[in-house]
Amino acid sequence: MSGEIDRSRRVETSVDVYRLRLAALAGGAVVLAWDYPGSTLLRVRILRVAAAPHAGLPEPEPGSSSAWQLVYDGDTGSFRDGGLPTGSAWRYAVFARDGDGPWTLWRDEVVTLP
Repeated sequence: MSGEIDRSRRVETSVDVYRLRLAALAGGAVVLAWDYPGSTLLRVRILRVAAAPHAGLPEPEPGSSSAWQLVYDGDTGSFRDGGLPTGSAWRYAVFARDGDGPWTLWRDEVVTLP
């Protein structure tokens, strides 16, 4: 069976099965890291907005929004958002999708920097 791929152990990628870690670091940075089982890469998109109270702040959507800033769009498995003011609070929305499928919200969370 030289040169053949054993597909019996192949795990299909699903946007519903993942592990996501988010941490605020001293020095003004937030680190997000994720992984998931599967044979294909998922596209991940991260949006950020200041977490101070905003009247009528729209819900996060993976498309463009004037209130939310797109800070990451890719498939590398981690992202470091640096240069943020110490003591500030930020709301992050993390989305993923497989190919051209629909975006799935993985997390919508507020992080306060030390």
